[in-house]
Amino acid sequence: MTVNNQVFSFVQVDNLSVGGCLLAMNEVFESGTSCRFWLPLEPGDPDVGGEVFGEIVRCEQGTLSIRFTSITPDSLFYLQNIIRYNTPDPDRINKEISNF
Repeated sequence: MTVNNQVFSFVQVDNLSVGGCLLAMNEVFESGTSCRFWLPLEPGDPDVGGEVFGEIVRCEQGTLSIRFTSITPDSLFYLQNIIRYNTPDPDRINKEISNF
């Protein structure tokens, strides 16, 4: 994740959706701060992934909530597939994506 041209790493992404995500992170940011979020798809190749721009909604108790505000079509495709392949109920996810 990049905030104000500074790169921050995170270990885990929780509650990932096409609208945003929750990160396990110890950094502190103010609500409303813009960010760039890079979600790598291949652990061995950090250049393969999806780029999303967002806004920090909440930062508390070691977690950071991001609301996605802009995404390219290719990155949206990657994001949707990540969500589909990591859910126990892909039909529900397909419905949510269609509604989004």
